Amino acid sequence: MNIFAQIVKETGDYDGPAVIDSGRTVSYQALLRDVREFAATLSASGVRPGARVGIVAEDSCEYIAASLAVLALEASIVPLSTRASADELHSMPQKVGINVLLRDAAHRGKDDISLPLPGNFRNALWLSVRDPEIRPVELPDGRIPAFIRFSSGTTGGSKGVVLSHHAVLERTSACVGLGVTRGEHVLWVLDMAFHFVVTILLFLRKGAAIVICGRPVESRMRDALRDHPVSLLYATPYHYRLMIHSADFQPDALNGIRLAVSTAMTLDAADAEAFRQKFRRPLSQAYGIIEIGLPCINDSADAASVGRLQPAYEVRIENPDAEGKGDILIRGPGMFDAYLSPFCLRAELCKDGWFRTGDVGYTDAAGRLFIVGRSKNVIIFAGMKIFPYEVEAVLNEHPLVRESRVSGMKTPGFGELPVAEIVAEGELPADWQTEFRKYCFARLAVYKVPKQFTIVPSLPRTASGKIRRS
Repeated sequence: MNIFAQIVKETGDYDGPAVIDSGRTVSYQALLRDVREFAATLSASGVRPGARVGIVAEDSCEYIAASLAVLALEASIVPLSTRASADELHSMPQKVGINVLLRDAAHRGKDDISLPLPGNFRNALWLSVRDPEIRPVELPDGRIPAFIRFSSGTTGGSKGVVLSHHAVLERTSACVGLGVTRGEHVLWVLDMAFHFVVTILLFLRKGAAIVICGRPVESRMRDALRDHPVSLLYATPYHYRLMIHSADFQPDALNGIRLAVSTAMTLDAADAEAFRQKFRRPLSQAYGIIEIGLPCINDSADAASVGRLQPAYEVRIENPDAEGKGDILIRGPGMFDAYLSPFCLRAELCKDGWFRTGDVGYTDAAGRLFIVGRSKNVIIFAGMKIFPYEVEAVLNEHPLVRESRVSGMKTPGFGELPVAEIVAEGELPADWQTEFRKYCFARLAVYKVPKQFTIVPSLPRTASGKIRRS
């Protein structure tokens, strides 16, 4: 199996728009020609099957074509986010054993070699050979590695998720809940380094048109929605908050949207309701995990849920408490093949195929899945569990709170006390701490109410935009 070959097979002679980027439209047949030409260039530059090819570049048509060219050669893509720290971008190529590094002009090194560009390329890509010795990642059943991806925000200590061509094709085939159709225009505002595997490749397999927003997203997103017939939004809560609070997005701005999906981080019920009130349409939530794919998409009016599992997946709640909340395990097609460092095959980690997500949650009678927190972030206060997400969801509904982060403060005799950092929205009253405390007491069990509130200008985030937690 080869992802690029499958895209060629499924798009056939279709020549509708594939990528719309910075005023140019590249058709499917033009994109496929560019991929083949660039693959020949990479092959002549030393990229062989089994090689590990790092990519550091801004989202663009060139990023998509270069990635497909690497896959066509049966080499492995190692995506490195341009939002990663300078230290990470310097150390990761060596740590992962990258053979070849591709970079755009903004990130190239002084000794990088400029590559000849295919016909539709506008932005140059530069190449450096880091290690000529290719050490293929050996997978069972003859599977060929396609991606080695490190989780967002934890690059320094991440194991590195290995996905084969077979796994990627399985998980994109299993993703039926987005309902993507040929010719549909999808607005792209995410980071391809973190979100290429399911979504970009799914859109290409279905023959959709990918409208790359570009930066600054605050203004470019508005222009893209105005200038193109976008019908699918796939973004983070941050992007939807921009739409909700910006006067640039009038209530009729999303009239052509058939589906708006929030992903990458928890969607607050308050944001979902504000979106519905302003744009008169629901905001769905998707639950994606790099090791699994996109097992859940919310198709109900309950914004607190990540939805029902897509048909090919199963969920199990292990060690539930009295409220039915426990560790979430999922299994289904397209799961990861291995961890790179230390190397460990999926079969050694997932008993009977079940993957332990690290999330804690529950299912209701309708089969909808609810996430209440990460098992490693649970606050234990006097023997009772407090999930930060639950408290944050309440705080974020307050009109004077833009966003919040709740964590545990070690306290002798109690274990941990919940404390909250708040990014304020508007001017706070003199007794703002009392205001937030009363608000929480009315909506949370007493032991869950933060014992300390701190106003901060912003919250630390990972390269993919998630709130960073210790």
